[in-house]
Amino acid sequence: MTTTDLGPTLLSMGPSDPRPRESSVRGPADRWTEATGAQLLVVDPRGDGERLRNDLACRGVHVTVVGSTLDGLIEFGRTDPNAVIIAPDAPGLPASEFVSKVREYGAAPFVIAVLDGADAAEAGPLMLAGAGAAVTRPYSAETVWHVLQKSNHALDGHARVTFGPLELDARAYTVRVDGERMADLPLKEFEVLRTLMHRAPDVLSDDELRAAVWGREAGGPPANTIAVHVGRLRNRLQGVARIRRMRGRGYSLTLA
Repeated sequence: MTTTDLGPTLLSMGPSDPRPRESSVRGPADRWTEATGAQLLVVDPRGDGERLRNDLACRGVHVTVVGSTLDGLIEFGRTDPNAVIIAPDAPGLPASEFVSKVREYGAAPFVIAVLDGADAAEAGPLMLAGAGAAVTRPYSAETVWHVLQKSNHALDGHARVTFGPLELDARAYTVRVDGERMADLPLKEFEVLRTLMHRAPDVLSDDELRAAVWGREAGGPPANTIAVHVGRLRNRLQGVARIRRMRGRGYSLTLA
């Protein structure tokens, strides 16, 4: 991953297949985040909607993908998104006009522009209209999540997650038990805990946990590596919460 200065944030990712792969099949994480998660609207005729939905659902973000700005305005009114990704080549209204319209709302969403390459010039009109960051195609869920975490308000109300006496702040990377701060967790253990808390006490499959913490693009670590991180985290949570392992199903966070 490389970073180029463009407003608050511009992230560029390595190559992958940019073709849309829409699917009507929705997993339990996606259904759960539709009701309780942060909302992300993607207006991109070439966006990989299925992959974004699957990977960001495990991070507590529900993704709606449309191919035109006219459909985007409809879904904007329906979902009231926390953040919007907009591609300049989306048909319908000019992308800059779309950004201006959605920025008129009182609780304006955080807007991320899509670029086709490292040249930032094509994002100029979108940035002037109110976009706060940009990503280059092909962009992954990991890229989008990193931008959302860096923004000031995109994850307001969703950066903090609580379960019983546990309170986790994804921006500050802190965990508290009954208001008392725990010793800082290693990064992977923190991400494992955050993912489990988002779904607690429901079961999170190995594949969902792997995608949320390590990303789907890289394939993620083997099951025994995941088990090591979970085991260390389980020891830190003794007396507060339990991480149950259900063979063939996955992991579940429950209260002690």
